[in-house]
Amino acid sequence: MSPRTLILWLVGVVGLAGTARGWPQSQAVPVEPAQLGQRADLVGREVEVDDRVRYYVPRAGSDRDELQLKRTPVLFLVPRRFRPPTTSRLPAVVVRGVLERDGSRLVCQVTDLRPVPNDLDRLERGLSALGPRDYQTRKAWAQWARQRAADFQDEVLQKRAGDLEAEALRLEGAFRRLGVDASQEWLARAQEARRRHVPEPEPSAMAHRALRARLEAARDAAGLQAVLREIASFFPDAAADRGSAGANLAPWLTPYANDPAAAYRTAPQATRKALDRRLWADARERLLELEASQDLSSAIARSERAAAELPEKPELAARLLDRALAGSRQNLGGLRLAEVKLLAATYRDKLQQPAEALKVLRQWLEIRRGRLSDTDAEGPVALANLYDELLQDRVTAIALLRKAWKIDPGSQEIAEAFRTRGYRKSQDDWVEATPEARAHAAADRPPPPPLTTQSLRGLAPEEIRRKMGQPTRISYSGSKGQVLQQWIYLDNPQLVRYVNFLRTPGDLTPRLISYYTLPRASVKEGHGPAR
Repeated sequence: MSPRTLILWLVGVVGLAGTARGWPQSQAVPVEPAQLGQRADLVGREVEVDDRVRYYVPRAGSDRDELQLKRTPVLFLVPRRFRPPTTSRLPAVVVRGVLERDGSRLVCQVTDLRPVPNDLDRLERGLSALGPRDYQTRKAWAQWARQRAADFQDEVLQKRAGDLEAEALRLEGAFRRLGVDASQEWLARAQEARRRHVPEPEPSAMAHRALRARLEAARDAAGLQAVLREIASFFPDAAADRGSAGANLAPWLTPYANDPAAAYRTAPQATRKALDRRLWADARERLLELEASQDLSSAIARSERAAAELPEKPELAARLLDRALAGSRQNLGGLRLAEVKLLAATYRDKLQQPAEALKVLRQWLEIRRGRLSDTDAEGPVALANLYDELLQDRVTAIALLRKAWKIDPGSQEIAEAFRTRGYRKSQDDWVEATPEARAHAAADRPPPPPLTTQSLRGLAPEEIRRKMGQPTRISYSGSKGQVLQQWIYLDNPQLVRYVNFLRTPGDLTPRLISYYTLPRASVKEGHGPAR
């Protein structure tokens, strides 16, 4: 039975009339008052109309009484035998009659008339006969009352209709047998209730019941993202509601876990807002944990995002960071230089664990050292530079250079690497020179081969380091998110060499922007050009 059919059945059969006589058998067409003047097919037919009374005018003699309803201009002509016992206080009627055209106007020749109580009394009398689980008839009465309240601007009836619809929704959730996807049906009913402006908290309580079930059933990122969208659609303020994030929900957690809708329904308004926020936060937490990433920088960014979005869940950010670090440690040998630097920086700067940062760097270098070939002379030289750069481990760096020298004793690159570290050649070996010997060697050494910005362009900093050696000094300056890194070489008594790199936000490594030399005499003691 459709809602409209059910409403008409309620109004015409349930026994709400003010008189005791029954309706005669009839083929009358139930019609909304406003439709009487709009449907030409009704002319000549018996109709049945339910409306409030605008006025009732009794006529003397054989003239028919005149009845005017509130929602139609059609005049109803009432035979005297159907005149109600009282006409001065006639709130509403259900009237039957044959619709006719009288010149340019429509009139209805009444064949029966039934006075009925005012709308609120009719509603309460109808509800009093219902069983405690009859949500369907309650919904029909609520729709009838809501329509009448809207037509007559009746605020009292409007409020009662809303409360009744909320009650019907609660009973439907409790007693209706649902299909396979019950949570989707609950959510659809909650959304419909919200569209119909059913008073809170009933629509939101039903939504919590549905969305909690959907969240528990979600097993992958796509499912969780869908639930998050549904939560954001129903509770658009939850994600940004930082004020409710700190609410104490401890007394409500167990009741809410047992029955989300019932707990939400009985909670105070502030607690309901906090439960909305908690629903969104729980879904967001699960999605962040599920979105695994092999990229360390992305995993760290996800941890930072968790800390920013979910301040009420501080353990989540720490857990995501720990998981990212553990994954990188397990794959330490597969990390690139930039990644291991990021890993070490995270231990050092975020977790304040400098010893662990050094441990990570040393383990990574030892893995690289174990992979060196006995016939590759370039690998030990590059690794020696990394030991210098990452750990300032001069002892291991020199040992690696000695290994490289044994493989290729005539290499100019290896010889230059020894000299830049203050070593000199003695017969077939390299020994550390005294300060006086280092100065003398520097004076006798020919100037370095000419280099230009063009010849260095495209090389990574590690490659430039291998080509030019370890810089004497590195300085940094920054502005607007950009960092200028300057390598200064003081290994020649006549010239000072400068290599400048620029790192902008989003760059994984700095890029070369210039290379130049200056006469030593023009450089101040602080290694900057004289002015």
